[in-house]
Amino acid sequence: MRYLFILLFLVSCQNKTKISTKKTSVSTCSDTMKYTDLILKSINLPELQQYYYTAQDTFNKKELIILNNNKYLKYIKESNKFNNQIKLFNLDKITQQGIKDYLEFREIKIKKDTANLYYRYDIQGVIIETSYFLKDCKWHLIKSDVWEH
Repeated sequence: MRYLFILLFLVSCQNKTKISTKKTSVSTCSDTMKYTDLILKSINLPELQQYYYTAQDTFNKKELIILNNNKYLKYIKESNKFNNQIKLFNLDKITQQGIKDYLEFREIKIKKDTANLYYRYDIQGVIIETSYFLKDCKWHLIKSDVWEH
């Protein structure tokens, strides 16, 4: 009886499901997950936050408008900043409405597990360059440069 119990115990331990310890590969991340995370990390770059607010924001609700000029930006349609949905406008709409306060991603280069971004916030005279690497479906900042001109 005692041997039967030990044998049953060993068999049950052997049949337990194994937990995978493999790292998530780039290919298992969905495009939506990857690109949303990348753009939002760039928008929320700590060094950039000080430029979003002006004295006028005390009276008006702040909205983030982004010039929709890049295929990767479509992934942030449902994202928020300043407790408002991020707005993606094309250049015609920005020009027609006379909008001056918008973020423009000039260049987004993604190669396997690295990304380089170049973007501007012209109303504040700011140029931003960032580099990221992808690990476990999340982008991690390698370096960022913010210049005022």
